[in-house]
Amino acid sequence: MKNYLPLIGAFLILVGCLPKTPHYPFRAQETLNTEAKEISNNLESYIKKWHKGEVSSNIPQEILPMGYDNKRYKNFRLVKPEELHLDDVWVKRSAHKINFDSLYGSFPDPNCTYLLAPVLYAPFGAQLKIKGEFPHCRFFDIQVSPALDTKEYRYDKWAGKGEVAIVDVDIEPLEGHINPFRVGANREAENRSYEVTYEMALGNPSKLNKAHNPPYRGKGNKRYGSAIQVQGPWGLDTKSGHGRGVWDFGDVWIRYYASDDKYFPDGGVDLPEIYFELPTGEQFFIISDFQGFIQLGETTMANRSIGNRNPSPYNGKEKGWDKQYGIFLQIATGGSMALYKEKQEDKEYVRKLDLGVTGRGENQPFPASLEPHATGCNYIGYLTSGVSIKKGKVFVLTGKLPTFPDTRDGAKIMEAAQCRYWSMTTYDADFPFSKVKGLENTSVMDDEIILDENRNYIIVYSRKEDRPSNAIAENGITWIDWGNTGTQAFTWRWMSVYPDWSFDFTPNEENLPWAKTTWSGTKYDPSIIGNNARGFLEEYHSLRHYMTKEKFEELNNAQLKTGKVIWE
Repeated sequence: MKNYLPLIGAFLILVGCLPKTPHYPFRAQETLNTEAKEISNNLESYIKKWHKGEVSSNIPQEILPMGYDNKRYKNFRLVKPEELHLDDVWVKRSAHKINFDSLYGSFPDPNCTYLLAPVLYAPFGAQLKIKGEFPHCRFFDIQVSPALDTKEYRYDKWAGKGEVAIVDVDIEPLEGHINPFRVGANREAENRSYEVTYEMALGNPSKLNKAHNPPYRGKGNKRYGSAIQVQGPWGLDTKSGHGRGVWDFGDVWIRYYASDDKYFPDGGVDLPEIYFELPTGEQFFIISDFQGFIQLGETTMANRSIGNRNPSPYNGKEKGWDKQYGIFLQIATGGSMALYKEKQEDKEYVRKLDLGVTGRGENQPFPASLEPHATGCNYIGYLTSGVSIKKGKVFVLTGKLPTFPDTRDGAKIMEAAQCRYWSMTTYDADFPFSKVKGLENTSVMDDEIILDENRNYIIVYSRKEDRPSNAIAENGITWIDWGNTGTQAFTWRWMSVYPDWSFDFTPNEENLPWAKTTWSGTKYDPSIIGNNARGFLEEYHSLRHYMTKEKFEELNNAQLKTGKVIWE
C-alpha cells in the first residue's frame, strides 16, 4: 500500500553516507500558500464549468498538481456521485494469513484490512462526505490527509505529516443506528451506519481540529483535511528525491483491525460511499487510472534465504526498542546505525535531514512535533527493533501482555481494556536489495499469544529445523517460524484509544516523548525503552533473548520470566 522509496537505505549501504540535508524551510510559507490557493481556484473553476457542461470531464494537465506520480496515476476525470463506481476510488489490501511463498510488501500488519483512496483532489472549501457501515472488527478509523499547513511537508505520500483521524468510538451513528465500538455497545447491532465530513482547508491541522492533538479524540463527525499537499524540497531534487514537482493530491486511509472471524477479512461491510460537495452545491469526485499503483501493492515475493548471521552490535544484546516518530526518520535512523554512525553529530545530522525533508522535528510547533506521521495509524504506538538469527540459534521475546477486548470470536459487547490491539510483526530488513520493499515475514497478534496466569508470554522465533523440542503450546510457549530471511526488523504495534483502552504504561508520546525515546532525540535516554532491560514499561517491556536451540531446551519457563536477559 505504501510506496517507500528504497533510495535512503540503498544509498546508505552502497555509498556509505547520507544525502545532503535540505535547507528548512525550502520556500517561504507565503509563497507556498499563494501557489496552493491558485491550484485550488483553478480546480474549483474547472469543476463549476464542468457542471455547466462547458468543459470535458477529462481534467487537463494544467489543472493537476505539478508533482504527482504521473507513472502510477493517469487519465484524471470528473464523475458525479450517482455515476461513481467505488472500485474506481478504493484500493483494498485485505487482512490475510502470511504465506512464505507469497509475501506482501509495504510493511503491512496482516491482521488489518486497509482501504486507501489514493487520489483525493478537491479545492479548499469543498466538503468530503464518507458514508458506510461500522465494520465487525476490533478497531476502525478514518484518516484523511491533513489541512494544508505549508510549514510541514508530505513527500510522495509516505514521508512527513500525518493524517487527521476520526476514531471509531467518536463517530456519531446515523439516527436510529448504533455505534458498536462504544463500551457496552451491542457489537452485533444490525443498524450500524455512519456519515462523516471533512472540509478541505488551508491552515494548521492542530488548530482546526481539536482531535489532531493528544489524545486524538474529538466530538462530532466533522474534521478538516486537505486534498492539496506540498511535498517539500525533495519534490524538486532529482538526486535524492523524485524531482517531479512540489505539489501532490491527498488521500484517505481506512483501517479495519482484527475482523471478527465470522466477518474475516473485511469486517462484513461494503466499500464506503465517498464524494465531494462545493460550498455552492456542486457534487463530484475525481478518479484516475491507478493500475500502476495497484500493481505495486499486489506484487508479492517469496521468503528470501539471506542474512544468515548473528546479530550485529547495533541490533545485539544491549539494544531494546526505539519509538517511531516518522517513517522517514526511522529509515534514516536505521541506516545511520547500520553504518555505525552513532555519535552526537550523526544524530544531529539525522534530525536535520528529517526536518529538511519533512518539516518535522521534536521542537517544531504542533502538529509537526506530534507522534502521528504519514501513513501511520494515529492510535498506534510504533516501537521498532531488529535482529539477525543464525542457523542453529533462536530468538526469544518475553514480557507481559496488556489486557485487550477479545472480540474475534464474536463478542456480544465492546469492553474496556488496557489497550485496543497489540501485535508484533517482522519485515525483511535488507529491503533496499529486495524487489518488493517492506516484505512481511512473521506476525503474531494479542489473542494468538499463549499467556500464563499473570499474562506473561514467551515467544520463540526460529527456522523450522531449529525449533526447540520444548517450544510448544503445551509448555505455554508461542513458536513462530522465522523462515530463511536471517535479518528482520520488528515493528511492535500497541494500539490505544484514551481513556477506555489505555493505562499508565501506554507507550504514547506523553509517556515516551520524542526527545527522549527516539534514537536521534536531543535528550535520548536509552534507559526508558532503548535498552534491553525493563525501563518505563516495566514488565510490559518486551525483552530480547538470543541463544542456541540446545540452550533453550535446557531452560524452563521460570528462568525465562525472571526479567534477566539470556544472550549467547
